[in-house]
Amino acid sequence: MPTSSSSRSRCDVSWAVARWVSVAGLEQSFGGRRDATPAGVATLRQVHGRRLYDVTDSRSAETEGDGLATVQRGSLVGVWTADCVPVHLVAPRGGVAAAVHCGWRGTAAGMIPAALEFFGRRYGIPPSQVEAALGPAIGGCCYEVGLEVRAAFRSRVGQPLGEVGFTVRGDRLVLDLRTFLVAELAGFGVAHVEIVGPCTACHTDLLYSYRKEGSTGRQLSWIGWRA
Repeated sequence: MPTSSSSRSRCDVSWAVARWVSVAGLEQSFGGRRDATPAGVATLRQVHGRRLYDVTDSRSAETEGDGLATVQRGSLVGVWTADCVPVHLVAPRGGVAAAVHCGWRGTAAGMIPAALEFFGRRYGIPPSQVEAALGPAIGGCCYEVGLEVRAAFRSRVGQPLGEVGFTVRGDRLVLDLRTFLVAELAGFGVAHVEIVGPCTACHTDLLYSYRKEGSTGRQLSWIGWRA
């Protein structure tokens, strides 16, 4: 069952998944605007798509894509966000960790099924052995979207899943993207899913929010394995 958590890391400006502390060698954090960036985190040139790579098949900050996975000790991977959902995927028994960038466009395009398919194809790991955590992102309290967004979700996944996370408030349509992602991950049989951290737009003292602030920075969420 999905759960919600607000566990804070030891630096008290980022968010960690409490249940993953027991995963041997795993390092993980959803960063905030005051969080120090660890050295050596591999990233991608994010394009709001659905491409995932093993870290050995990419050039950090240059390869276009929206997800990186690693099985290497001493390797960290990360994604930058400022309202989109940073998703961390871990297969504890298989020793695989991934950071995935899920905005509405990438989600509508199928970033999550693409990532789970990659886990199976590259590492032989089924969804039932994967756990997921969704970090701080803009919530349904603040995220007004157009009708074309809901249409894109419906086009890929149909109903009723294509309605999950969408709410009509008066003449406005709002989206809680993390709610949709929880439902989608659970539908694929992912072993455990949880939400970590608050709405970015509600907490700009701690987090960057493009929707709330306009021109702003990005926070790095990272995961990987100690050497």
